[in-house]
Amino acid sequence: MRWRSGLSLTLGLSLGAAAMLVVPSGPAGAFDIASHRAVYKMTLGKTASGSTVVDAQGAMLMEWGDSCEGWTVEQRYRLNLRYNQGSESDIAVTFVTYEAKDGSSYRFFVERNRPMGGSENVSGRAERSGETGGLASFAQPAPEKIDLPKDFMFPTEHTLAILTAAESGKRFLAARVFDGNEVEGAMEITAAIGSRIPASAETDVPELLRRPSWPVRLAFFGAKAQASGQPDYELGLRLYDNGIATDLKLDYGDFVVDATLEKVEALSDPGC
Repeated sequence: MRWRSGLSLTLGLSLGAAAMLVVPSGPAGAFDIASHRAVYKMTLGKTASGSTVVDAQGAMLMEWGDSCEGWTVEQRYRLNLRYNQGSESDIAVTFVTYEAKDGSSYRFFVERNRPMGGSENVSGRAERSGETGGLASFAQPAPEKIDLPKDFMFPTEHTLAILTAAESGKRFLAARVFDGNEVEGAMEITAAIGSRIPASAETDVPELLRRPSWPVRLAFFGAKAQASGQPDYELGLRLYDNGIATDLKLDYGDFVVDATLEKVEALSDPGC
């Protein structure tokens, strides 16, 4: 699998679009995304035989807010990877997006430090064009326009589509998602959805997590991966019906990074 230094965890985490399971475009599902801030600790989960990675340590902050007309997401993470020959690399990423609730438009900004040194910014916007698909317009790192297929989704829209599929008992959702994380078009994402986990009644569980949830396994296919049939990476998680994710496992093939929720808190209601 290809190492991808930027990761959108807004379900499609970026989690975004439908193909084999037909889900209507535009606003999806009857679920209420909880405005929240979540802090995760990142550690090395496991390595495959022959992997050069011997340790991984880091942290991730996710803020998912409601601005009445749209959703705002800010994700920051830093990850240090150590290798068996003694070298190491630091990866730092900031990913900020705004997604209109009616599915019409999306703005994105990514700032990342590359594992081998140097930095890169990716920014721009995307708009849906009725039945013809959409258009992504990148401003950085260089001006570029990319057509989007008519059945694509934006990230939060995709999260809602996964929840809709899960609630109706579907076990599989294939999708095409645009998140702006890389200079490319819509990414293929397949989701395998497990059985519903009932809401917890334990008082020591944060109130935001006393909700029904589902185990979900996502496979992400960029343009090259779509041709090869092998995903760039996979993501396992427990997805709650309010959009909060726990028990994250980022699988890059030869190593897995665990992201364990350490703290979650509700953000203020915008009073729409």
